[in-house]
Amino acid sequence: MAYIKDFDESNKADWTFDIIATDGDPDSATFGTVIDFTGAIIKLQVNDENGCQRLTASIGSGITQPVGTTIEVLFTAAQMEALCPGSYNIGCVYSLNGSINTIFTGTLSIYDGVAQI
Repeated sequence: MAYIKDFDESNKADWTFDIIATDGDPDSATFGTVIDFTGAIIKLQVNDENGCQRLTASIGSGITQPVGTTIEVLFTAAQMEALCPGSYNIGCVYSLNGSINTIFTGTLSIYDGVAQI
């Protein structure tokens, strides 16, 4: 079971957020426990309305893991600047122990941050 998450962000500032997820499968023996992402391959992607990739992040390239159960995502202001105001699809998946799972899907709404440093 994946989470659905919507974001509202500026295209003129850094965008950073943490992900801590729990096992949402009620049929799983580990239902409700925090997922340990240690050793996982993680990919986050932002696509435009035509399905074209606009931003990506993975471990070592925009995604860090300060502890096993926390994923930290960072897109810099320079990366965000490439997004025009509008609505984008976002999703994050991980692969661990031979299984590929969705962490979340959702919508990223970009607004014009106007001011820039």
